[in-house]
Amino acid sequence: MGRTKYFTVLFVLFFLIAPGLKNTSYGQMENEGHPGSWTVISGNADLHEDWSIPLVCLMKHNDVLDQYGFSFVRTGVTRQLSRSSKLTAGISFFNSSVYGENESIKNSSQLWFYGEYVFNLNLRKDVLAQRFRWENRRTLNSEDANHNNRIRYRLQYIKPISSNIYIRSFNELFLIVEGSSFDQNRFYIGVGQRLTKSLKLDLGYMKRHLKASSEDMIRMELTFSLDLTKNDLAQHSQ
Repeated sequence: MGRTKYFTVLFVLFFLIAPGLKNTSYGQMENEGHPGSWTVISGNADLHEDWSIPLVCLMKHNDVLDQYGFSFVRTGVTRQLSRSSKLTAGISFFNSSVYGENESIKNSSQLWFYGEYVFNLNLRKDVLAQRFRWENRRTLNSEDANHNNRIRYRLQYIKPISSNIYIRSFNELFLIVEGSSFDQNRFYIGVGQRLTKSLKLDLGYMKRHLKASSEDMIRMELTFSLDLTKNDLAQHSQ
């Protein structure tokens, strides 16, 4: 069995076994030292050599794959400005649950509008990427509807260690524009593997620092890419 198969089997087994490792207490808001999980499916569909549609689906659990925390779906339109830079504008839908006393659960939803600029710097085989993002977040289905603006800056480093395996690390700072107040910081380090030409898998550790607390997360991400610029179907139909 090759390394790709080993990595894939490990990932699948983790998803199957992890939910049974511990019992969930819904009356507690904190995970009391247990790591949470952060699962992501992300990718791009190329419509043109300069235009693409991004898609991100994320789910966060307070315990590993247990006790739902929040989820969101994000999409938009990306314009490739150059080989090393791109600009994206889009929309996100966010849903979250807060667990209170007596197993009470409070749900809330938000609609986000965002814009981002990404610049990549290739250092031989290594890649250093900067991402600047602005978000306008609006509360839905709530009597106390409100909105705020948030800016984010992420610095990411990817270092290949073989033809298909790489180390990935990033740090991202979040600031609320109103009052220029700190919102959170995310640090991640992990390993990834290119499974196919259009599919990658990442697994690692992420630390979230919030205003009054912090969280340890196991972060898993499956990344895909689709090339819709090919005209194979049209050629076969002629």
